[in-house]
Amino acid sequence: MNKSRGLSLFLIGLLSASSANAASILFGRVGSSSYVADGQSLVNFLSADGNTVDYVDLNTTVISDFSSYSQVWVYDLVTGPNSSANQVANYQNIANWYLGLADQNLIVDGRIISSAPGWTNANGMSSEAGWIQNYATQLDLRGGGLVLGTDHASPGQPSGVFVDGINQINALIGIDPFEGFFGTYPTSQALVDSASPLAINGLDPCRDDPTAPCVNDNSTTSFAPAGTQPNGQVLTPVAYHGVVSDAFDNAAIASTIGSVTFGTCDDGSQPPCDTGTGVPVPGTIALMGLGIAGFGHYRRRKQAGDA
Repeated sequence: MNKSRGLSLFLIGLLSASSANAASILFGRVGSSSYVADGQSLVNFLSADGNTVDYVDLNTTVISDFSSYSQVWVYDLVTGPNSSANQVANYQNIANWYLGLADQNLIVDGRIISSAPGWTNANGMSSEAGWIQNYATQLDLRGGGLVLGTDHASPGQPSGVFVDGINQINALIGIDPFEGFFGTYPTSQALVDSASPLAINGLDPCRDDPTAPCVNDNSTTSFAPAGTQPNGQVLTPVAYHGVVSDAFDNAAIASTIGSVTFGTCDDGSQPPCDTGTGVPVPGTIALMGLGIAGFGHYRRRKQAGDA
């Protein structure tokens, strides 16, 4: 192996390792509203992390071929019924895609607008970019999956006017609806399960308990479904209002990705629950090793040539 080849192997290994978690994502918004720009900000977070993202209006474009995507994200923040012919066709196609996956990984986020950069915490800062990016990373580690994100619910309505489209998808894939209504900013925060792979370091401290990490619910958020679902899947709380004992009733975010906190960790079909953003997966470790080996060979050759 010559010097240039050893250096090339090193660079290829590092570049491959750094892009090992890049995903191909269809990010579909339901209709149009004042929150379109916030959806675009989430797309920008994902793109900045190396993912390839197509941002599509599900009201105007019917997507029937998902073969190029490993992840589908649906962002529903539109008032009123979402029942146009295009929307209904997309909901069914998304459900069919999800039900056909070998690994049906799912994240349900009932406060996703709080991740937009305009919705910052009480200190004017936000760790939400990393939070959203870790969704894509963790799904990619597990072969892809579906993210269903909404936010505002309405008092006195069982599901809230902003979650109609999302809940049609929920029904089609056999999970419970987003429902209910929780407070409003700045009183609403969701306690994060630090043991969840979806959690990241550097989250904001909770106002009621500064030793615990929180994510902000900067709006009138709905509750995400949690617990055993009609389709048999278990949605483990990731962030929730109140205490652990209430987490399955007051989930802000839940996922099929398990957690040691709730005894839903590693059913044999997923990586261990402690696989976080800072822990390389075996494929990444192997690629980094390949790069380091190439660099080592290059250095040995260079030293021999200098001797």
